Amino acid sequence: MDKEQGKGEERSHHDRAKRFRLAIATLSLLISASPGLRAQDSATTATLAGSVRDTAGATIPGATITLRHLSTNQTRRVTTEADGSYRVSALAVGDYEVRAEAAGFAPYLNPDVTLALGRATSLDISLPPAGVNAQVTVTDRPPALDATQTAVTTSIDPERIEELPVNSRNYLEFTLLAPGVAPSNQQDSGSGGAASGSPLADSGFTFGGLRARSNSISIDGLDNTDETTGAARIALSPEIIREFQIVNNGQSAEFGGSAGGAINVITRVGENQFHGDAFTFFSNERFNAREPFADRSPASRLRFRRVQPGVALGGPLKRDRLFFYAAAEQEHLSAEDEAEIPSSTRTRINSLLASGFAPRLAVRSLTTGRFRIGSDETEMAGKVTYIASQRHTLNFRFAFTNLRDRGDGFNTDVLTDRSARGSVYTKDYQWTGSAISVLSPKVVNDLRFQVSNRRVLTRAGDSVGPGVEIVGLARFGRPFDADATRRETRGQIVENISSVEAHSEWKGGVTVNHVSLRSDARDGFGGLFIFRTVDDFAAGRPAIWRQAFGTLATQFEVTSFGVFLQNQWRATPQLTFNLGGRYDVERLPSPFQIDKNNFSPRLGMAWSPAKEWVVRVGFGLFYDRLPLAFLNRAIQKNGRQSFEQIASDEDAASVFAATAGGRALTPSAGIAPSIFRADPGFVTPYSAQMNAGVERLLSQDITIRADYLFTRGIHLPRIRNINLLAPVVLTAANAATLGILNITPQQLGRPVFGPGRIDPRFDSIYQIEDSASSTYNGLTLALNKRLSNEFELLASYTLSKTTDDASDFGEQPQNPFDSRAERALSRQEVRQRFVVSSLFDLPFGEEEASKGGDKEGDDLLGTILGHIEIAPIVTLSSGRPVNALTGSDEERSRAFPLTSRPLGLGRNTLHTPGFINVDLRALKYFPFGERRRLDLVVEAFNLLNHPNVLALNPFFGSGAAPLSTLRTPTSFAAPRQIRFSIDFEF
Repeated sequence: MDKEQGKGEERSHHDRAKRFRLAIATLSLLISASPGLRAQDSATTATLAGSVRDTAGATIPGATITLRHLSTNQTRRVTTEADGSYRVSALAVGDYEVRAEAAGFAPYLNPDVTLALGRATSLDISLPPAGVNAQVTVTDRPPALDATQTAVTTSIDPERIEELPVNSRNYLEFTLLAPGVAPSNQQDSGSGGAASGSPLADSGFTFGGLRARSNSISIDGLDNTDETTGAARIALSPEIIREFQIVNNGQSAEFGGSAGGAINVITRVGENQFHGDAFTFFSNERFNAREPFADRSPASRLRFRRVQPGVALGGPLKRDRLFFYAAAEQEHLSAEDEAEIPSSTRTRINSLLASGFAPRLAVRSLTTGRFRIGSDETEMAGKVTYIASQRHTLNFRFAFTNLRDRGDGFNTDVLTDRSARGSVYTKDYQWTGSAISVLSPKVVNDLRFQVSNRRVLTRAGDSVGPGVEIVGLARFGRPFDADATRRETRGQIVENISSVEAHSEWKGGVTVNHVSLRSDARDGFGGLFIFRTVDDFAAGRPAIWRQAFGTLATQFEVTSFGVFLQNQWRATPQLTFNLGGRYDVERLPSPFQIDKNNFSPRLGMAWSPAKEWVVRVGFGLFYDRLPLAFLNRAIQKNGRQSFEQIASDEDAASVFAATAGGRALTPSAGIAPSIFRADPGFVTPYSAQMNAGVERLLSQDITIRADYLFTRGIHLPRIRNINLLAPVVLTAANAATLGILNITPQQLGRPVFGPGRIDPRFDSIYQIEDSASSTYNGLTLALNKRLSNEFELLASYTLSKTTDDASDFGEQPQNPFDSRAERALSRQEVRQRFVVSSLFDLPFGEEEASKGGDKEGDDLLGTILGHIEIAPIVTLSSGRPVNALTGSDEERSRAFPLTSRPLGLGRNTLHTPGFINVDLRALKYFPFGERRRLDLVVEAFNLLNHPNVLALNPFFGSGAAPLSTLRTPTSFAAPRQIRFSIDFEF
C-alpha cells in the first residue's frame, strides 16, 4: 500500500468515525434535554444535596434548607421537593452552616459542613417532631464518598497545599500525588538530537500517556495554559490558592480544549476576619548533599543560595459585602553548575580553537570548571470579592509574574557547555473577572472573562552561532532552537447557566477564546554542525549542516469556540447517569483548514448497590487544541518567508570550509531549500477515554478505590518528510548511486534515501500532519483519608502501559515510508508508580495532655515534642524509555531532531533506572493567643539522597560498536537539599 492510498483510507475511516460521533452526540443531547437530569462537576464551585425525613423515615416536602458561608455570611435558601430531596449547586467552596426547618418539626443545625471543589457532598437530615427538642444540632461530617461522581478525580485540599513539602513553591507539582498521573518526559526532545533541553516547556504532567502539551490548566474557571507550548502560564503564590481538582479521565462536557487531563484551580476569597502571614524560606549549599559522583571534599559542593520572602493578607473592606485577598513573594537564587564534558574532549577542542581553527565560529573556548547560574522570580496577585446582594457576587483578580532564569532555563544536561545553556525571561499579566447571579432558587448564571498577556524571551549563552555538536561527547555554541521572542495575548469569555429541578440539574454554556501570537522564532537561523567524532571536528568533516534563512517574524491569531450541554440524571437514589455533549471548533490561520465537525459525547454512570459502595463507568471524546509553536513552523518556513538548507557529509564539509566554521550569511548555492507545509486534510487531534471503577467507604473519612483507565490518542500531530522517493537498502555496490561516498557501519543494510526528490524544487518538504496515535491502559488503586483528628493520607499505585508512534509534535519517523515501525513504548511510559503523602501531628502537647496521664511527664514531652506537624511525600516509580540514536542521519531522511537508530534496535528500547524520592517537612509552631502563631519549619527534599537519573546519553555512534558513553547519565534530579523557613501567621 503506498502512502497516498493509506492516507485516503485513513481519511475515510475518519469521516465514518465523525458521523458516528455526531450521532452519539446528538443522542446524548436529546437525552440530556429530557426532564430528570442533573449536571456533574464544576471547575469553580461545589454542590450540596440530600434529603429531609422525619424520625420514622417519611419524607418531608417543603422543608427550608438554609446555607450560610461561614467566611462571608452569604446565604442560599431552597426548599425540598415532594419526595423530600434537595440540591443546591453553584456554591462557593468552603465551610458552611446548614439549617433545616419545617412546620411541626424541631429545627436542625449542622454548624460546619465543608464543600470541596467539583464535588457533590451528600447530607441527609432527620427532623424530630416539634417539642421533643428545641433544636437538633449535629456535628457529624458528611461521608467522604461522592455517589454521583463518574469522572476519575483527585482533590488537593487547602491543608495539603499549605503543609506538604514542595521545593519549587509550585503548587501544581501536587498534581503528581494523583493516581494515573506521571511527570512528563522531555529527554529526547532537545534540539540537535541531544538528549535533553527543549526550550518549549510543557505542562509537566502526562495523563493517560498523552503528551504533556494536551492538558487543560484553569484558574477560577479561566484558561491558564500557554497556547504556544502547552505549559502553565501565570504563576501564583501557594498562599493565594484555595484548592484544586485533578480530573484524570472522564471530564464532563463543561471541559474542552484538551485531549488529556484537567487541573482546575480556585483562588482564596477574603473573609470577615483579617488573616495573613509573613514568611521567608532560605537554602544554602552547606546543608545540601553533593552532586552525584562528586568527590568528598568540602569544595565539591556547588554554590546554592536561595531566599524566598513573601507576604499574604486577606480580610473585609466592608463586612459581609466587600473582601480582598492578596499575596506576593520573591525568589532569588544564586547557584553554580558545571558541564561534565570529558576532559580530553574539552582540552582538544580548546586547543583547536586557540590555534585559530574555524575562525568564524563564535565560541572560542569551552568553559572549564564552574559557572554561575541564577533565577529571580516575582509573583503577585490580588483578588477583590463584592457581594452585591445574597443573589449576586462579583470577583476581580489581577496577577503578575516576572521570571528571570539565567543559564538554567533549558539545555542543562552535563554534556552542554555554558555557551549552549539557555536563559528564559518571562513576564505575565492577567486580569480576570466573574459575575455569579442566583436568578432564582434553582437557576444560577456564571459569567467570566479574562485578558492576559505573556512575553517570553529565550536566549542561549552564544547568540551568534553556529551550534556544534560532537555526538555523545559535547555540545556548544548557539543551539538550533534556542533563541526566540514571543508575545501571546489572550481574551476569553465564558458564560454558563445551570438549573435544578426535582431530581434534576442541567448545565449549559459557551466559551470563546481568542489568542494572538507575535513570534520571532530563530530556530536554525544560527546554523548547526553535527560531527560524529572529535577527529571529524578537527578535520572539518561535519556529518550534518542545517541552517535557516529568511524573515523571522510571524504574527497570527487563533480563535476557539466551544458550546456544551450536560446533565446528570438520578434515575433512582442508587443510580446516576451523566450525559452530555460538546462542540468545539478552532479557527486556525492559513494554511491550516478549519475542522468543523468536532462533536464529543460524554457519558457516565454511577451505581451505588449499598451505602458504602459506588461502581462507576464513563466514556467520552475530548478534542485538543494545537500548540501554536507547531503551527508556526508551517507559517514561518513556508519557502516564501523563510526556509532551511541541509547538507550531509562531503557537502556539509564544503559548507564548513566556505564559512570558516561560522554561520552562513547567505544561502549556499546548489542546495535546494527545505520547507514546512500543512497537510491539506489536517484535522483536530482528540482522545477517546474510558474508565471503569469501584470505590468503597471504609469509614466516614476514608475511601478506597480501584479504576481501569483507557485512553486512545487519535490524529495526534507529527512532522514527516513527504518529498522523498522510496528508499533502497544500502550496499557497497549501490552506495555511489545513492550519493554516499563514505559508508558507515550503521548504514550498510538499512533503507537509505537517494538524492532524488518528488518535487525537485525542494530538498525536504516537512508536512505537519495528524498521523500519530497513542494507546494507554492503566490500573490505579487509591486510599484517601481526608483530614480528621490531625491526620490526612493519600496513597496511590498505578500500573500502566503506553504505546505510541510519536511522543511530541516535533518527532519524525526514522523511515517516512514506514511510520508503523515507530510503534513502541511511548516516551511518556511509566510502567509502575507509587506515591504516598501524609499530614499528621505528633501525639504530644495540649490535646494529648487533656486526655490524662503523668502530668509532669506530659508537660515535659509537650514542651519538647508538642505542636509538631510532620508531612512526608514518598515516590517510587519505574524508569522511563530512552530512544537510542546513532547521532547522525544514516537514512538521509533529513529528519530533525535526529531519528536514526542503531541497526537492530527499535524505538525507545533503553530505560533510565527507577526513581526513588522522599521529601519530608517538619514544623513546630508556637501559638500566641487564638489567632496568631509562629512556625519554624525544616524541609528535606530527596531525603535519602538517591541519585535519580532523569536522562541517559542515547548516542550509539555510527560505528559497529557503541560509544563508551552510551547509557551514561546526562541529567540527574537534585541531590538532597535542606530548606528552612519561618512563618508568622495572624
